[in-house]
Amino acid sequence: MKLGKLNKNNKGFTLLETIVATGVIVVGLVSSLTLINNSLVLSFSFQDRLIAANLAAEGIEVVRNIRDNNWLQSLSWNNGLSDGNYNVSYNSFSLIPYSDVPLRLNFSNGIYDYSSGSDQTIFKRIISITNLSAYEMRVVSTVNWQRRNRSYSIAVEDHLFNWK
Repeated sequence: MKLGKLNKNNKGFTLLETIVATGVIVVGLVSSLTLINNSLVLSFSFQDRLIAANLAAEGIEVVRNIRDNNWLQSLSWNNGLSDGNYNVSYNSFSLIPYSDVPLRLNFSNGIYDYSSGSDQTIFKRIISITNLSAYEMRVVSTVNWQRRNRSYSIAVEDHLFNWK
């Protein structure tokens, strides 16, 4: 008989059990939302780093292209590549004195430059050239950007030589 009375009195949840169950569900939901938020932040961070790395590499390639065009035009290998800080676009044939302006993105062709493009981006590129000797120059392409009030930077360095 006692068993029957125990089952009859223990029907349903107590208030304490309900609070504990609600707490477990809330902790699970908050953890899931935090994980989703962190995943989105990391996704944007990886995307920014990939774009910045490619923009930095592009800066080096533009300077290398200017050096190679100097050879093709029978000019001095470092003509127009004096020491200093510069801006360059993907199609530059000469260096532009540095100004602290962000690159613009042309959504129709996916190209970043300073003159065309509908939207300013968060990326700023600076090309620093140092002539180390008559046969060697150091080129550093740095891309800076800010996301969520944090500053980031990626730099690529290369040494170009007068091997001709």
